[in-house]
Amino acid sequence: MTSPTSESAPAQNALSEEQRAAAFAQVNSRVGRDGLPRVGRAPIPAKFVLFVTCVFVVLGLGGVVVEHYFGGGAPTTTTIFAPAPTLEAPTGPQLSATTEAMMGLKQIGSARAAQFTLLDQSGRKWSLAAHKGQVVVLTFLNAHCNDLCPVEGAEIRQAETLLGAMSSHVEFVIVNSDPNHTRVVAHPSVLRVGHLENQRTVHFLTGPLEQLNAIWIDYGLAVKVGLRPGQVAHNNVMYFIAPSGRLRLLAVPFGNEDHAGVFSLGSADISRFARGIASVAVSLAG
Repeated sequence: MTSPTSESAPAQNALSEEQRAAAFAQVNSRVGRDGLPRVGRAPIPAKFVLFVTCVFVVLGLGGVVVEHYFGGGAPTTTTIFAPAPTLEAPTGPQLSATTEAMMGLKQIGSARAAQFTLLDQSGRKWSLAAHKGQVVVLTFLNAHCNDLCPVEGAEIRQAETLLGAMSSHVEFVIVNSDPNHTRVVAHPSVLRVGHLENQRTVHFLTGPLEQLNAIWIDYGLAVKVGLRPGQVAHNNVMYFIAPSGRLRLLAVPFGNEDHAGVFSLGSADISRFARGIASVAVSLAG
């Protein structure tokens, strides 16, 4: 009795033609045209997809929270604090690293300051070009002093006093940031509240809205008008323009706003900011 050969007896596990084609296709799909095995794609469990989605949602919310509390609602920028300026006058106010950081002081290169001509509180023309050779401390406040005006006014007044004889080399210029009140007023609130009316080196400048708007754009001032009358908001900036007419440094004035919208700052911080203003002005004038 002879045993059946493979040709004469069918194998118990023989594949049908359809099964062979399916197996061939599966193997072929894992081999590339170069003969190398391909990396297969395992099915991703639905729970894993849900977990990853939740993680990204949490991270996204965290970014919003961080931006809200630390970004101030503005685009994030990198600020490199410049070394404290060296004062030429040995008796001048000193600018410490702490004061520099508190002011948000940073060097901004040496671009030529955008020129402008406006009217001061006496109706006289004041132009940046005419004051080349002097240090110009430039800032922006509302005519009716309904912004950071009380704080900056006090800082400017103290800074001018600290400058002493050097004050003749420095001009403090406040450009109007209120689009609702652009006419010339002999005693504007911005100077009266800040006790700056009798400071001969302090000028409050205004003019037609078209001119003011061009200056706001040139110096990066964002002015927003609210729905209620007199409701105007803007960012706070203070520029230091060298006698050469070039922009040198930028500071960021600040204060605390109460429920009535009135800004204030502790006397110690106002004095420190004032010393910083005077220190930078002296360093540029020298």
